[in-house]
Amino acid sequence: MTYRVGVVGFRRGTGPAHIFASIPDCEIAAICDLDERVLAYAHEQFPGVQTFTDYSEMLRQDLDIVFVATPVPIHAEHTIAALEAGCHVLQEVTLANSMEQCRDILAAVRAHPQQKFMLAENCCYWAQVMAWREMFAQGLLGEFMYAEAEYIHEIGSLLLDAGGKPTWRASLPPIYYCTHSLGPLLMITGQRCVSACGLHTGSKRHRDLGHINMEVGIFQTSNGGVIKILCGFGVVREPMFHYYSLYGTKGTLETARPPLSLRTHAYLEAVPHLQNMIEIPLGYDVPGAPPQARLGGHGTAEYHMIQDFLQCIREDTRPPIDIFAALDMALPGLCAHESAINGGKLVLVPDWRE
Repeated sequence: MTYRVGVVGFRRGTGPAHIFASIPDCEIAAICDLDERVLAYAHEQFPGVQTFTDYSEMLRQDLDIVFVATPVPIHAEHTIAALEAGCHVLQEVTLANSMEQCRDILAAVRAHPQQKFMLAENCCYWAQVMAWREMFAQGLLGEFMYAEAEYIHEIGSLLLDAGGKPTWRASLPPIYYCTHSLGPLLMITGQRCVSACGLHTGSKRHRDLGHINMEVGIFQTSNGGVIKILCGFGVVREPMFHYYSLYGTKGTLETARPPLSLRTHAYLEAVPHLQNMIEIPLGYDVPGAPPQARLGGHGTAEYHMIQDFLQCIREDTRPPIDIFAALDMALPGLCAHESAINGGKLVLVPDWRE
């Protein structure tokens, strides 16, 4: 069988589209975007592909899979429509920008159990994250105690569109976009956040837009541990970076912030006579991956993510980042912002599994 893949939102969807196209049992059958210039570029990349500005029309093209890469405020609308059209869905992060929209996606996934839904959290597929997950599973870190993650990325140039109007990014609370940070930590440890507190800096750099510059969430986990996440998109700092640290009862793992090169620094009880942190050469890319694995634009991460998604379709198994894992990665951010606008008041994170 050849899976016919449609991509909605080709700016972000370009890299994943090339990954899908490189896989023998997949073909890029349709691309949808509102920008005709983007669609012209799509034809250059995929000659002969059908292109659309009307999403509902694209969904009538007998597709098997839809990759949703549109702006966060319309993720729910596009994911639900694809599920209702009988398609499997791989959806970009974050899940949605409100509790109501998250509930709507959950309801649609439950209403269409024959379709697979997976959140495209590519950071979970970095080599270092997958290695940390294996180390944790082997017991090298012991019981989870505490973790931190930071995502710092100046996006001032993306806050206004070509016409000078604020984009959706200008009004998105930074902590809503916590899945790049929180997602890997949850995948590594198997924890779930049960409560959240948050604080933010307000708008100090882009006062005219009201863009919140930085926001922090502190979460209690299901085993009584603590996770702290910092997201900052209105900052004076280059280059952008992701930072992670993890503390267990038997060891510690940390990454470095730029300008230092990405490496894992570790201290483990399992290493006898250790007197200092040791450096482990773990980076973003998985060694030995085929050349096409780098077509996604984020190293090898999206290749392995898409392979996992396709495997769950072929074998009719649960997606690695299914709807409940997606909710676990997204809802804490929504709750942390609710806390932040209420002076840091504790907010319980809902669990909608039952």
